[in-house]
Amino acid sequence: MDLAHKHNWPETRERMQAYWAMEVLDRPCIAVTAPAGPARRLDPPPDYKTLWTDPDYVAQSYDIAHEATYFGGEAMPGTSLMVGYAFGYGAPLHYSEQTIWQEPIISSWDPAPRLELDESDWAWRQVQAVVARCAEVAAGKWMVGWPNIHQPNDHLPLLRGSQVFCLDLLDHPAEVKRALRKLLDNWYVMYERISGMLSAQEGSITWLPVWCPWRRCVTLQSDISCTLSPAMFEEFIAPELEELSGWLDACIYHLDGPGALQHLNRLLALERLHAIQWTPGTGNEEGLAWLELFRRIQERGKGVVIWLPYDQVEAAVRELKPEGLFILTSAESPEAAETLLERAVQITRSRPARVRGQGFDPAAR
Repeated sequence: MDLAHKHNWPETRERMQAYWAMEVLDRPCIAVTAPAGPARRLDPPPDYKTLWTDPDYVAQSYDIAHEATYFGGEAMPGTSLMVGYAFGYGAPLHYSEQTIWQEPIISSWDPAPRLELDESDWAWRQVQAVVARCAEVAAGKWMVGWPNIHQPNDHLPLLRGSQVFCLDLLDHPAEVKRALRKLLDNWYVMYERISGMLSAQEGSITWLPVWCPWRRCVTLQSDISCTLSPAMFEEFIAPELEELSGWLDACIYHLDGPGALQHLNRLLALERLHAIQWTPGTGNEEGLAWLELFRRIQERGKGVVIWLPYDQVEAAVRELKPEGLFILTSAESPEAAETLLERAVQITRSRPARVRGQGFDPAAR
């Protein structure tokens, strides 16, 4: 695979293969972007719906942004398609500058909703149209990431309403479990449909720009878990995560906010979970303020994916194990990006030699 906007693709491929094997070459993986020049002009969209769902606008916005960006280290030019958040069941959608949200449509469990995937649903058809157009424009230049299609444990609360959903766990547990099962069956159909549209690409990425050498890779998550006790998480959320992590070739978990930390030990017990990507949440300390959390994750044999400001990267390379460490950051220039990568090599080489790790290979299951 050759990508016009990724100057060091062969080296990136090699480093990322080592990353998934929990091995390290001469430094941890660092994705560092920088401005590469002025961007072509793109007329602003007439409304927020166009911003998120118009195939031509979405594809061109990514194309313009990528050609004006330097992708240093393991940074990958790709997409983070918000259009994939909510669709497939006819829920009314609303759009803002930052996000898309949907109105609840499950008003009662009597009768129980069928939750059949609606192939005629406008939003589901539009997801596919956006992915298809991005694949056309991206060919030979950048990668199209798998849309962040909600997993059942986060989609059902949207279809029902989050507060009512939490009460349902007590009042209608059997109905909730049946609905989660149906949504997961549909999720597999959606996944294979979109994945087939991207089969010409080597490997895969998701909204999280961490390249994977295998096709079936997803960033798992459960935003609703912040409101659930460990017992509720074990009963309603963990079975889905166990099934998906076993079915996928590889996966990373998006852990979002201090409220979700109560479930960390359970997540670390997922045998085929490769890494945790930590997001502190609005208003909380960021970066290396969470160093002990990163160490705790590494001590359990999992990788860590973290966003850091440029001036904290060297400290992270010193303090954390290089195996399975993936740092995302940005620099003011391509020269500054390359300087940071060189320093990371120097720091890693100065550390005591480590035993090479052993990751997982989907073929050896």
